[in-house]
Amino acid sequence: MKKEDFPRLSGKPVEEIDLRLRLEHLDQIVVHHRKFNELYEVIKDCHNFKKGAAILGDTGTGKSTLFKTYEKNFPKENRTKIINSHTIIYTATPVLLLELDSNSKPQNVASKMLQKLGDPLYNQGTEKILTARLKQYLLTTDVELLIIDELQHLIDTDTQRVIRKAADWLKQLLNDVNLPIVFGGIKEDAINIFNSNRQLDERFPCKPDFFGFQYNSEENIREFRGFLKSIDLQLPFADKSKIFDPYLAEKIYYATLGISRTLNHLLHHSIKYALRAGKDRLEESDLEYGFSLLYLKTRPKVINPFDGKVFDLKVALDKEKRKNKLDGY
Repeated sequence: MKKEDFPRLSGKPVEEIDLRLRLEHLDQIVVHHRKFNELYEVIKDCHNFKKGAAILGDTGTGKSTLFKTYEKNFPKENRTKIINSHTIIYTATPVLLLELDSNSKPQNVASKMLQKLGDPLYNQGTEKILTARLKQYLLTTDVELLIIDELQHLIDTDTQRVIRKAADWLKQLLNDVNLPIVFGGIKEDAINIFNSNRQLDERFPCKPDFFGFQYNSEENIREFRGFLKSIDLQLPFADKSKIFDPYLAEKIYYATLGISRTLNHLLHHSIKYALRAGKDRLEESDLEYGFSLLYLKTRPKVINPFDGKVFDLKVALDKEKRKNKLDGY
């Protein structure tokens, strides 16, 4: 649905089927902000010029959304080829996006790739057999670019040491398939994998960062407010909510620290609450309720800023920091 398709509620609580459609619409909102566009071009260059890159940063900043957006622009398609005078129909996968599971091993990675490429025997065979079959499938399904997200999951979570075998396996796969690969992951953890294998590291000199928004300069503030405005124009309400207003933008930044995933959770809870109250735009009281449902484990002393009062971001952040220090966090 488009924003203009959402009817005015005028105080009447939204019906559940309409609520579901509106929340689905919210989940589909993707804002191509400056950093998003810059990194999209990095992936595009890797694809076109057969280079490698690793996009690393904080969790929740939008790396996965970036990768899914790129993959969506290169969908699978049926193609034909002639082999020994016979016409064969097959499914081509121009961009193969893989999100690694926690504590992945080479055998698991190969199996998951084969599954996404349509191999019915994706879970059968040794690591050597699966890897050999994977190399063949990458060729026969016309894969042009590999995107491997959550690279840090190649780290043993019990001992926090890099699994050198996995790094070696990746390096050998790169050498054998001769395809451009883009890695994504949490910088602090993923960088250890490159440090464990010099040859692998040298193949990825391009390692741009993807961190959350900042709010410490006029330029950064304009960028974050512009991001909120782009979202506001697409929210599933009949009226604009103006969450980009300086008064609310500062509070939203404090609540999310510029992390897209946290903002998505805040908006989801707040919008659902507002719609069930029959509202046609998001209000601060809705954000207050939405924030109360968030579980911010890394911020035990965070306060709910949406109380209708004047707010000072620097004062609030300093106070939170002092409380954390006093309580030993």
